Amino acid sequence: MSLVFSVPGKTFLAGEYLALAGGPTLVFLSQPCFETEVSMGTGRLQGIHPESPAGLFVAKHREYFKNFDIQFRDAYAGKGGFGASTAQFLSVYAMWLLKETHQQDMEKHLDFKPLLEEYYKVAWTGQGQRPSGADLVGQLKGSLTFFEKRQGLISVKGWPFADLEFHLVHTGNKLATHEHLRNLPVFQTHGLETAFALIREAFEKQESDLFVEGIKSYAFELQQLGFTCDPTLQLLEEIRRIPGVRAAKGCGALGADVILAVIGRGESQEFKNYCESMGLSLLSSSDKISEGLKNRGSL
Repeated sequence: MSLVFSVPGKTFLAGEYLALAGGPTLVFLSQPCFETEVSMGTGRLQGIHPESPAGLFVAKHREYFKNFDIQFRDAYAGKGGFGASTAQFLSVYAMWLLKETHQQDMEKHLDFKPLLEEYYKVAWTGQGQRPSGADLVGQLKGSLTFFEKRQGLISVKGWPFADLEFHLVHTGNKLATHEHLRNLPVFQTHGLETAFALIREAFEKQESDLFVEGIKSYAFELQQLGFTCDPTLQLLEEIRRIPGVRAAKGCGALGADVILAVIGRGESQEFKNYCESMGLSLLSSSDKISEGLKNRGSL
């Protein structure tokens, strides 16, 4: 008998860096999902580093977790940028909540405020910028999650643009986000906030042209702040010239791991051909939207 927690992959479509100031974010939650399997045992951890947020949380509550074996399965095979670390933490945190509640009542006890408080305790050393945890909230809620911590606002949406699709490309580059945040200086957020407002308005009005404008604007503001690494800037320049591509931006820390391409519906073949020729992995798209945290099985 085992209990399996399923957590979607995550990508910041917009709001990376704004999230650090408690500002608005849009997180896309995708299939395939990470899985964490828990069975009765002797406290073994497989696939979770002891110094990761999940590993530290388990160690902090060793008396509880010593009775279980935990195995993490990475649906993205170690490719960075899709939220493996936060998926691990969300799973062990949800498992820990079971000590206080019945399994069927777990979801209503997963309030984002105590979730984030526990996450910060093990994910931040006190140096540099604190991780936002917006990706964690997205993985809890699923689909396309708008989250603004400073207002306590969460809104879960579907994809509203019938004439657009989007694809996520893994660059093959990797950036240690915690190292980046440790050295990140204070920065101005006004331009990012203005661009994000266009994206939110586009969702509310279901206007695809406005969404494209918002993504372009947000990408420009990231570049102005120096928040897009050189390899990604080069790829973006090429991707934007491909027929059918309406907008493109790097996602997450320095846009290093993942690139978002917004494409006219049914116009993605040339883009896919380009990715294949460049050896770039297409890992998710707007037709792979996932629910948030789920569990199955029992102990």
